[in-house]
Amino acid sequence: MSSSSSSTRLWKYDVFLSFRGPDTRKNIVSHVYSALRNKGIFTFKDDRTLEIGNSIPGELVTAIQTSRFAIVVISENYATSTWCLEELRMIMELQEVDGISVVPIFYGVAPCDVRHQRGSFATAFASLVRLEMAEKFLKWREALTRVANLSGFDSNNW
Repeated sequence: MSSSSSSTRLWKYDVFLSFRGPDTRKNIVSHVYSALRNKGIFTFKDDRTLEIGNSIPGELVTAIQTSRFAIVVISENYATSTWCLEELRMIMELQEVDGISVVPIFYGVAPCDVRHQRGSFATAFASLVRLEMAEKFLKWREALTRVANLSGFDSNNW
């Protein structure tokens, strides 16, 4: 772990909840959020909607950086959101650098499709490929592969 290890960081949240709003906000995310709150686990859940092309607000970056854990709910349309992909990139970088614990929930998608960017993930990436985004694109692919390699929960097995 780096010199800025998790033991020296100041925590504001226990959990940062990353999700694609239209897919999951009113079903699994609301249930996970309620369950965490009922257990006294202080959880950041962003309820705003973003316009395409908007960058992640500083408040979100701070929430990610000051959370002990991240729960990433990966759904069929997760990769269609550059905001979700950028959140995931930051979360996976923090996992590597500061040791933040990441728990993926594969909601209606197979972890292998996320890992190899097949199915809806291949379609989403095909629509995102632009020359000016090439570097981000590669980092997003890497983040999806890394999160899919983590032990998590697959809704297809519930």
